[in-house]
Amino acid sequence: MSGLTADQIIERIANANGVESAVMRQQMEQALQNIVVDTTQPHSCMLTDLFPNSKPTVDELVIALEHELYDAMMPILPGWQWDGEGYRNVR
Repeated sequence: MSGLTADQIIERIANANGVESAVMRQQMEQALQNIVVDTTQPHSCMLTDLFPNSKPTVDELVIALEHELYDAMMPILPGWQWDGEGYRNVR
Protein backbone atom coordinates (compact mmCIF):
# COMPACT_ATOMS: atom_id res chain seq x y z
CA MET A 1 0.00 0.00 0.00
CA SER A 2 1.18 3.49 -0.67
CA GLY A 3 0.85 4.84 2.86
CA LEU A 4 -0.36 8.22 1.62
CA THR A 5 -2.72 10.41 3.61
CA ALA A 6 -6.12 11.32 2.21
CA ASP A 7 -4.88 14.85 1.52
CA GLN A 8 -1.95 13.47 -0.49
CA ILE A 9 -4.21 11.13 -2.47
CA ILE A 10 -6.65 13.95 -3.21
CA GLU A 11 -3.80 16.26 -4.19
CA ARG A 12 -2.42 13.69 -6.65
CA ILE A 13 -5.84 13.21 -8.21
CA ALA A 14 -6.36 16.98 -8.38
CA ASN A 15 -2.97 17.49 -10.02
CA ALA A 16 -3.71 14.76 -12.55
CA ASN A 17 -6.98 16.50 -13.40
CA GLY A 18 -5.62 20.05 -13.41
CA VAL A 19 -7.82 21.34 -10.59
CA GLU A 20 -7.21 22.71 -7.12
CA SER A 21 -7.10 20.23 -4.23
CA ALA A 22 -10.02 21.94 -2.48
CA VAL A 23 -12.18 21.61 -5.60
CA MET A 24 -11.26 17.93 -5.96
CA ARG A 25 -12.02 17.29 -2.28
CA GLN A 26 -15.49 18.82 -2.72
CA GLN A 27 -16.12 16.71 -5.82
CA MET A 28 -14.96 13.55 -4.07
CA GLU A 29 -17.04 14.28 -0.97
CA GLN A 30 -20.14 14.72 -3.12
CA ALA A 31 -19.43 11.59 -5.15
CA LEU A 32 -18.82 9.49 -2.04
CA GLN A 33 -22.00 10.79 -0.40
CA ASN A 34 -23.95 9.88 -3.53
CA ILE A 35 -22.47 6.37 -3.55
CA VAL A 36 -23.21 5.80 0.13
CA VAL A 37 -26.85 6.88 -0.08
CA ASP A 38 -27.63 4.99 -3.32
CA THR A 39 -28.04 1.52 -1.83
CA THR A 40 -29.13 0.08 -5.19
CA GLN A 41 -25.56 0.28 -6.46
CA PRO A 42 -22.96 -2.42 -5.65
CA HIS A 43 -20.42 0.28 -4.75
CA SER A 44 -22.61 1.30 -1.82
CA CYS A 45 -22.50 -2.27 -0.47
CA MET A 46 -18.72 -2.36 -0.84
CA LEU A 47 -18.37 0.79 1.25
CA THR A 48 -20.63 -0.54 3.97
CA ASP A 49 -18.63 -3.79 3.96
CA LEU A 50 -15.45 -1.80 4.54
CA PHE A 51 -17.02 0.03 7.50
CA PRO A 52 -19.77 -2.24 8.86
CA ASN A 53 -20.25 -0.60 12.26
CA SER A 54 -19.49 3.04 11.66
CA LYS A 55 -20.02 6.06 9.48
CA PRO A 56 -16.57 6.76 8.02
CA THR A 57 -15.19 10.20 7.31
CA VAL A 58 -14.34 11.22 3.77
CA ASP A 59 -10.64 10.83 4.61
CA GLU A 60 -11.23 7.26 5.83
CA LEU A 61 -13.16 6.45 2.66
CA VAL A 62 -10.48 7.92 0.40
CA ILE A 63 -7.74 5.89 2.09
CA ALA A 64 -9.80 2.68 2.15
CA LEU A 65 -10.69 3.02 -1.53
CA GLU A 66 -7.06 3.74 -2.42
CA HIS A 67 -6.07 0.53 -0.61
CA GLU A 68 -8.78 -1.44 -2.43
CA LEU A 69 -7.65 -0.04 -5.78
CA TYR A 70 -4.00 -0.71 -4.98
CA ASP A 71 -4.75 -4.32 -4.00
CA ALA A 72 -6.93 -4.87 -7.08
CA MET A 73 -4.15 -3.64 -9.36
CA MET A 74 -1.45 -5.91 -7.96
CA PRO A 75 -0.41 -8.49 -10.55
CA ILE A 76 -1.00 -12.17 -9.91
CA LEU A 77 2.20 -14.16 -9.83
CA PRO A 78 2.08 -17.99 -9.91
CA GLY A 79 3.20 -19.41 -6.56
CA TRP A 80 3.05 -16.03 -4.83
CA GLN A 81 0.26 -14.35 -2.89
CA TRP A 82 -0.20 -10.64 -2.23
CA ASP A 83 -0.96 -10.11 1.48
CA GLY A 84 -1.52 -6.36 1.43
CA GLU A 85 2.07 -5.56 2.34
CA GLY A 86 4.06 -7.63 -0.11
CA TYR A 87 4.25 -10.93 -1.91
CA ARG A 88 4.52 -14.19 0.02
CA ASN A 89 5.70 -17.48 -1.47
CA VAL A 90 2.81 -19.94 -1.04
CA ARG A 91 4.63 -23.00 -2.35
